Amino acid sequence: MNELPVTVGCLFAAIGGFCKAFEIAGARVLWANEKDRFAKITFDRNFSHIRYLCKPVEELTVRDDALDPVDVLTAGFPCQPFSVAGEKKGFEDKARGELFLHIIRILREFGPRKPKILLLENVRNFRTHDRGRTFERVQRELQRAGYWFTDRNAQILNTLKHTDIPQNRDRIFMAAFSRDYFAGNAFRFPEPLPPGSLRPVSDFLSLDEKAPEEIYFRPGHRYYPHFAAEMAKGKPDSVYQLRRNYVRENKSGVCFTLMANMGDGGHNHPVVRDRRGGIRKLTLRECARLQGYEDEWFQIPEELSRAQISKQLGNSVTVPLVVKLAEECLRHIRSLREPSEQLVGSDAHGEVKT
Repeated sequence: MNELPVTVGCLFAAIGGFCKAFEIAGARVLWANEKDRFAKITFDRNFSHIRYLCKPVEELTVRDDALDPVDVLTAGFPCQPFSVAGEKKGFEDKARGELFLHIIRILREFGPRKPKILLLENVRNFRTHDRGRTFERVQRELQRAGYWFTDRNAQILNTLKHTDIPQNRDRIFMAAFSRDYFAGNAFRFPEPLPPGSLRPVSDFLSLDEKAPEEIYFRPGHRYYPHFAAEMAKGKPDSVYQLRRNYVRENKSGVCFTLMANMGDGGHNHPVVRDRRGGIRKLTLRECARLQGYEDEWFQIPEELSRAQISKQLGNSVTVPLVVKLAEECLRHIRSLREPSEQLVGSDAHGEVKT
């Protein structure tokens, strides 16, 4: 029984970060959903074996789309309504903020075959958005849907602290356990790695190669003087970033957070000085590496624009970090198949007693 594969479904799957992480952990992804047609091109190039339903989640139904029941459901639902970089409307954003409620709807459509574990992801300040009321709403909805979930089952994780990838990226992850299968929620989030675990950012960059000409800042470019002046004062191997009307250096020797709007103009995009061409933005391949999309398996579709791929990578999760969460999900699913490891009780907070 324990040899049966753990099955996974992915909502808001984008280009497949969650899918890849769960496959690395040993699960089988049965289906994925995402409405972005450009993301579908990238997904199909890399995960042609996974059924991909390219449609809005509002139109997705268990019956009409013949969604197979899964052990784990993932959802990195849209973060813009809750982000400090956006308008922070939360659930008042009818177009995006209420998409979380469609996760709840789909759970209920599965009925007694609903997923055993939910793994959700959003921006760092999701827990404190609207003075905590947004998170409280999520907690209530998950509990009403039949899941163990409290604030103890949500944690902010950072790519810098929990992997060896030098990208400063905070995200909140939330794990909910079905009351039909578990006596409580004992999900363990990964501990930070010991000091010295980070690889140097240069490991992820191709500084000895000439990059595409269009990503260089040449004399005469409006931003060239800003970068040149700051780089003359800072370390030559640092990563830099244009923020509104000034350039800042990452003096910690790591990369700034990769953002979805990196493809828009020169702002928010990490910038370096290479040894062949000069001052430039990170290449798409370098951005992919800094999200854990390795050269050996990740293909970048040539037919998509740089702006589209930049948006996709900035919106993604860091794959090696999610692998750790996936492994914890699989550990709990497999425990249900081992009678000696069954959970036998829990306290009032959903903490498990074995």
